[in-house]
Amino acid sequence: MSSDRGSFREIEHTADLGIEITAGSLAGLFSTAGEALFALIVDPKNFEAREAIAVAASGDGPEELLHAWLRELLAQFNLTGFIAAHCEVEKITRERVEGIVTGEKLDLKRHRFYTEIKGVTYHDFKVWQENDSWRARVIFDV
Repeated sequence: MSSDRGSFREIEHTADLGIEITAGSLAGLFSTAGEALFALIVDPKNFEAREAIAVAASGDGPEELLHAWLRELLAQFNLTGFIAAHCEVEKITRERVEGIVTGEKLDLKRHRFYTEIKGVTYHDFKVWQENDSWRARVIFDV
């Protein structure tokens, strides 16, 4: 794991799920946010890296880009049941993010399902740089 990998913590929110992410780089922030999304849906302990898929999203600036990235990852889960054990951003610009996510299809016999996430909201959504770190706050509709 590279030194710019981040961490996340769940935050209190009235009716939805919220997280705050901190990472040493913008790419690390996006990678950690993706892994946090899947960790909220399913217990990550039994994930296996059985397949890798390319994921890309477009937006205008870090906030729109992170929102689009998370929506694309959630779409992969909703359309195919894919859960990512690891998200790696390979390229990020002001308008596009490209990455590889490794994981497997959801198997309710092996994976402990936590919650269904319906969407990535714009409510209280924020990406900012603080000192030498990138931070984000994301609220998911459940």
